[in-house]
Amino acid sequence: MRLMTRSGFTSCAVGVIWLVAGTAAIAQPTLVVNRFDAAAETGDWRFDYGGVGQVKSFSTDNAGGGGPGSGSMEVALTFPATNGDHKGAYTNDEFFPGRNLAGYALDFDVKVAPGSAPDAFGNNGFFQFAFRNTDNYNFVNEFGDNVRVADGWRHVHVQPLVAPFDAVRALTIQLYGGPDQNINGTVTLRLDNVVLTQVPEPGMLGAASLAGACALLRRRGRRGSC
Repeated sequence: MRLMTRSGFTSCAVGVIWLVAGTAAIAQPTLVVNRFDAAAETGDWRFDYGGVGQVKSFSTDNAGGGGPGSGSMEVALTFPATNGDHKGAYTNDEFFPGRNLAGYALDFDVKVAPGSAPDAFGNNGFFQFAFRNTDNYNFVNEFGDNVRVADGWRHVHVQPLVAPFDAVRALTIQLYGGPDQNINGTVTLRLDNVVLTQVPEPGMLGAASLAGACALLRRRGRRGSC
């Protein structure tokens, strides 16, 4: 029968400490872009492009996850566009200088408010969420799908992110409504809980596995068997 020596357990424990410390050193913080806990947060987003009529406001309707007075950003987009550019986009110039978002996942909540005008397919347009990479604001689509009133609050989780995201300057939401969608009227979108969350690093998972192995060996050593 073999016993786990004190030095063996010590070496194992030291390995865990170094691995965790090294991983923590490169860990990235969670980036809360907007939870819209106050109406002033809607000011982070500006109308960027598109030919639709548009109005931005603060709504008390929210997807949860914020503070007591939390709400959401509401944008009312009126189709069709008089110039034929049947879309509307809002942008948040979140980062300066550009930020490398390697190791992150994107989360947000989106809702089409009841009473919004339908498109030709029974939806309420095609929604996109994009990163604007580098100072050229290159459009990098991270998510795109049809949206509809019936979905209510829809949570979207994007992992892995679509590259490139090495120098992200801004975030953009866009609703496309024609000509195929042929929306005739106003679509009211609400956005909430825009968060960039660190994805667990392989090193952190390795540290957890090593810690578990050390604990198991220690228990076996105490029983006198290996």
